[in-house]
Amino acid sequence: MKRSDIPKQGILQGVRVVVCAVSIAAPFAGELMAEMGADVIQIESPRNPDYAHGGSDPGWMGDAMRRNMRMVTLDVVKPKGKEAFLKLMKETDIFIESSRGGQWAGWGLTDEVLWKANPKLVIAHISGFGQTGEKDYVSRASYDPIAQAFSGIAYANGDNTMPYFPIAPDVLDFYTAFYTSNSCLAGYINALKTGKGESFDIAQYECGLRTIHQYLLQDLVQDEPEIRSLWIAAELSGAFGNYKCKEGSVFLLTVGVPVCKAVCELLGLPYGSEEFPAGDYIYPLALPKGQKIDAAMKEFCLAHTADEVEDILNKHKVPCSKVITYRDMLTNRQYKARNSIITYPSTRWEDPKNPGHPITIKAPCIPAKAKNHPVEIWRSGVDFGFDTKDVLAELGYSEEEIQKFFDKKICVSRPDACRQYKHI
Repeated sequence: MKRSDIPKQGILQGVRVVVCAVSIAAPFAGELMAEMGADVIQIESPRNPDYAHGGSDPGWMGDAMRRNMRMVTLDVVKPKGKEAFLKLMKETDIFIESSRGGQWAGWGLTDEVLWKANPKLVIAHISGFGQTGEKDYVSRASYDPIAQAFSGIAYANGDNTMPYFPIAPDVLDFYTAFYTSNSCLAGYINALKTGKGESFDIAQYECGLRTIHQYLLQDLVQDEPEIRSLWIAAELSGAFGNYKCKEGSVFLLTVGVPVCKAVCELLGLPYGSEEFPAGDYIYPLALPKGQKIDAAMKEFCLAHTADEVEDILNKHKVPCSKVITYRDMLTNRQYKARNSIITYPSTRWEDPKNPGHPITIKAPCIPAKAKNHPVEIWRSGVDFGFDTKDVLAELGYSEEEIQKFFDKKICVSRPDACRQYKHI
């Protein structure tokens, strides 16, 4: 697909973003901007396809997490590949890469080299441990669970009675993507004002560290390390957490004076008495009242279905939600009212029930619903290198020159790269 064929929609139309990375954090940062109308190109190495495309079973990542993006293969290390890359940078507003610290500088593609091609370019370097600091850390490989362990997130989700564990699904990859897209857009706004680009050094572990905030202070300043996360309160407080129901389960929080009063009244407990004095904002499990209200809530939930519990608690203004499944989302009233699950045809997968036709993708919506510049998903993720020839043609290369890129393996098509899978 050529740039001229991209639908004119969204508040970022006209902005070009180039991502050179695999996996989740950097590509998803790009997709966030593609969903807002930007022309986002993901460059993949001919020798190392993104996990969204590589291997014999790439699954659904490409369709779900490369929406509205164009896919190019290019070896940026080879001289002709580097030439094409720098030519692309001249027409790019934001460039995002993800690798071990110092990788791009080692290839001779420093920030200064990129700024020589385009002084307004906004650059984001994503790595597990940052571009600076101790050399042995900077050079370390990292993925989401590793960064969660190093950032304190895993520590916040375990204690002496249970294993420390990372949060699914890959939350630190997504935290990093959000911080990256926010930083890049801030840099882009400044470049519009000043004509000067910016370079961001984004360490994935620090994106996780930033989200710990008050729990870290509670440990390091208040010296109370035993309570590390809000959700551990479910182990310390009555009528707080996940409760099994006659059918399904409900997550609820009894926190705050009005909620404590409402829960006591619902469960028939004497709010305002010596046992449950007015003004309580939580019921610690270490105290008899915490154990009593917890037992009463368990009994109440087991006597009703999750739908019934959710309905009753919400009428009493108790924060709660049924723990819904992915299938529940298709029939939930709020999901349907806001069109939270959207559908669009796959550009990669064939419908096994209707050969020759694309399967329909059911996927999450774009959360930020713009009033004045509405957006839509006009394309699912496409195959490995799908748009390479179109992008090279946009850069001014002739058909003969483009063929030489492929002959020299500076660019590749899917059959050259890895085993085919059932795609359109």
